[in-house]
Amino acid sequence: MKIEKMNKLMKTLILISMAAVLMGALFKLQHYPHGDLLFWCGIWSNFILSSFEISRLREIIIKSNKTDHPAEL
Repeated sequence: MKIEKMNKLMKTLILISMAAVLMGALFKLQHYPHGDLLFWCGIWSNFILSSFEISRLREIIIKSNKTDHPAEL
């Protein structure tokens, strides 16, 4: 149950950061104020969230490998 909630939270946060990147890019194209800030905040938040997601996936893979081959010598 905890993993499902974490997956849903991560999906939501990554989608929000992607929306910030797209909105920032559109704001920059239209020369609206603060488009640059919105774009870079979205890029950095997407980078940080993706890094966290990759480390979480790495832990899941390591745990599954340990349970698949418990007595390997």
